[in-house]
Amino acid sequence: MTREFENLGIAVKGNSVQQKLECPNCIQIGKTNYKDKCLSINLNDGRYNCFKCGWSGRVGSQTLINNYTMQQENKYKLPSENVLVPLNIKGRKFLNNRGITDDVIDNNRIKSSTDGTKIVFPYYKDGKLVNYKTRGIDGKFFTQAKNSEAIIYNYDNVVNNTKIVICEGEIDSLSWEVIGMKSHTSVNMGAPNVNDKNVDNKLKCIENCYNVFETAKKVYIATDNDDNGRYLQKELIRRIGVEKCKLVDLSPFKDANEVLVREGKESLLKRIKNASDPKVEGVFTASDIRDSLIDGFHNGLERGTTTYIPSVDKAWTWRSGEVTIWTGYQNEGKSLFINQLACIKASMEGWKFAVFSPENMPMNDFYNDLIEMYIGKPSDPYYRNSQMDIKEYEEGLDFVNEHFHLIYPSKDFLLSTVLAKAKSLVRQKGIRSLIIDPYNTIQHKMRSGEREDLYISRFMAEIKRFAVDNDVSIHLVAHQLTPRKGDDGRYPKPDVNAIKGGGTFADKADNVVFVWRPNRAIDFQDKFVTFGSQKIKKQKLVGYPQEVELIEFNIKEQRYYFNNETPFTLIDDNRRDNRNHPLITSFHSE
Repeated sequence: MTREFENLGIAVKGNSVQQKLECPNCIQIGKTNYKDKCLSINLNDGRYNCFKCGWSGRVGSQTLINNYTMQQENKYKLPSENVLVPLNIKGRKFLNNRGITDDVIDNNRIKSSTDGTKIVFPYYKDGKLVNYKTRGIDGKFFTQAKNSEAIIYNYDNVVNNTKIVICEGEIDSLSWEVIGMKSHTSVNMGAPNVNDKNVDNKLKCIENCYNVFETAKKVYIATDNDDNGRYLQKELIRRIGVEKCKLVDLSPFKDANEVLVREGKESLLKRIKNASDPKVEGVFTASDIRDSLIDGFHNGLERGTTTYIPSVDKAWTWRSGEVTIWTGYQNEGKSLFINQLACIKASMEGWKFAVFSPENMPMNDFYNDLIEMYIGKPSDPYYRNSQMDIKEYEEGLDFVNEHFHLIYPSKDFLLSTVLAKAKSLVRQKGIRSLIIDPYNTIQHKMRSGEREDLYISRFMAEIKRFAVDNDVSIHLVAHQLTPRKGDDGRYPKPDVNAIKGGGTFADKADNVVFVWRPNRAIDFQDKFVTFGSQKIKKQKLVGYPQEVELIEFNIKEQRYYFNNETPFTLIDDNRRDNRNHPLITSFHSE
């Protein structure tokens, strides 16, 4: 561990577990008083954090969650070079007929399979073969190396390059080298299908090689000219950032290789020179979204997607680009309810979430709640008779580690800081939703003399813009005003106009929903819950304002039941099936 710290320029002193040291990053960026011992490190878990410049991270090969240290297994296997043989005449002729020259073939070390029926595209990273993909010569079928790391093609020629072009496949990628652009790459599994609910598995190569796109100043997107290609284009823009992207128009042809074959190198070179920005900043016409409008006419507008609870779907559904306010009284289950819906969405569709929730700290509590929801059993030995076993706990731990990313900035809790972290998670992890729980944990910065309602209007406009620009669903938890009991001894139903801070929240939100325990004031042990929607801006697409009553919370399982049923029953079945039958990807493995 000491050596790994020293590799970062951190001068470790002695063997003390917790140390305060000078920060090498402060020195590098020119901070004053750089000799201050502002960097905290821990030799046990590898964490480091500078309280002055915010430089932080972790070294070593262990991940610590819930006081449980899990050695990260190397999930990937390096394929054997023995499966690669020199490219045969048939394979070379196939590529030559597609316009790929011998020099380009040799530069990229393209091979044949041992049976001679397939072309093999090696995937190298730092000079090592980490994956390969094959393509049939007599038929269009693909395979990849078994248990290999998902990376982008031609990694070693694009890493640290400031200008790159990205396509859907290897032959398209090689076509750009034919015209002299060596910094070309492609995704390793082609474009996701437009009907795919979750694209993370197909785009794992982007996540694993995100450093390439972080370094690049300009990324030319040259995906196929079809529905799947446009879907991939949209997702790449979302992940890489619109400010870096240029769009290459390949019409009327399907892909870059077809342009090369049909019109030659000059046409391909002209197209990249004429690449356009994804949009003109701040100015739009209907033609900018013509394809989307026509698609909506034929296939319908983007509707809210299911919560997997039919009664809740009638009142509210998930929809990207929207801001939903979750309101209610303290300790009545707002956070648990939204976290449960998030857990279900992650289980069924692979969604990833960013969560800013300082009230749910320490992290152990937050993650344990999610693990218990997912498994349906307590993790605490206090409930030894029903406690989950260690294999179940590890399964739940892996699940929450993959799908839930906590935002807890060391510097401050300003909205700008939280959104910057969330934007990074959109790019690197492909998160689909951001949960801010609750509003009053944000460090607010009102302007001098600014009224609270005007500040809230500005706050809501900022998170709405983030939701639209990053195509995510945002959820903001906001408490109700302190209530008075009615004549029946109960607290009144939460009201859209009784949110602390005023009605501006409801005015600016797309949706306002509430979670309420109607009998809590007269019987604290009563576990029945009512969920309701009071404002739904786009009712034809998201749901209609209504209430769902007699929802019951099971504290040991950390699960809500609706008419004595829970969608986790289906999730439990899927978990058992996946344990017995691991997920099969879109490509066959060899």
